[in-house]
Amino acid sequence: MEIMPLTGVCERDIDLLLIEELMASPNFLSWFLDRIGLQGAAGLIAIHHSVNAANGESDIEIDLEYQGGKAKVLVENKIDAPLQPRQSERYADRAAHYADDKKFKKVISVLTAPDDYAGGSSNSLGFHKRISYESILQWFSNATELGSRRDYKMSLLTSAIERGSSGWTLVPDERATTFWTEYWLLAERYAKDLRMPKPSKKPATSSFIFFQPIGLDPTVKLIHKVPYGKVDLQFAGMGDCLEELERKYKESLTQEMIVVKASKSGAIRIKVPELNLQGRFSETKARKGLEAAQLLLKLYKENRKR
Repeated sequence: MEIMPLTGVCERDIDLLLIEELMASPNFLSWFLDRIGLQGAAGLIAIHHSVNAANGESDIEIDLEYQGGKAKVLVENKIDAPLQPRQSERYADRAAHYADDKKFKKVISVLTAPDDYAGGSSNSLGFHKRISYESILQWFSNATELGSRRDYKMSLLTSAIERGSSGWTLVPDERATTFWTEYWLLAERYAKDLRMPKPSKKPATSSFIFFQPIGLDPTVKLIHKVPYGKVDLQFAGMGDCLEELERKYKESLTQEMIVVKASKSGAIRIKVPELNLQGRFSETKARKGLEAAQLLLKLYKENRKR
């Protein structure tokens, strides 16, 4: 049966597609969980749409049985609208809040969007995981047991992908991309333990470098906030618990480290020289940022051992 191209596909349409398949198809649910690293999860407990919280809204929230307890997945779904300011951080804050109440053993934030949304890169844009519309479309193409319903779902996803490719996309900036490349090369030489991801093309506004060292909890971020001259070891949901954070790390804090509030998060911060992504790359200043990140990583790892 031929399906005419669908027009006017919006994010809510894809929300409902995902909810239907997660509820009705154990195979899709298993595939989805494998993609985000929750292979051990089994049994859908509940699924919610448009969940409002004090710091924003989750498009979809999924509750699962997980290792004798529960896991929760927070999904932000995008076609072509840009992420709102601090949207990924607010998802991280909500994830930390759920994790803190001890009801959930694992909480993960996920971005679903067309490949073009991240400029064709593998960047998760601040979320724990990202699943592309293209990979979901591929799953449906292999699900021949769905019959005509499969064809409709594929048409819906194809229209969303086409809309995404003609809507908002990451606009590369030559100077910013050059800066990120120079910084990454420096990190590869002097700070491989920070595991800075190799950058793709970057927009002019991309100025926060998220390191991905081994052993860092998903609710903890190590960030060089380049134009502001700050390197933060940032703990989601700890913005109102600075005394607790300071007490926990007090014995290990050096004179250059301060405990501060970073929106909803708490952070241990080291001030470093500011850098201009549009100016000449300064290896000396960039190394100060890398050294500060290494100090904060060492602090975190030593505290975890204790």
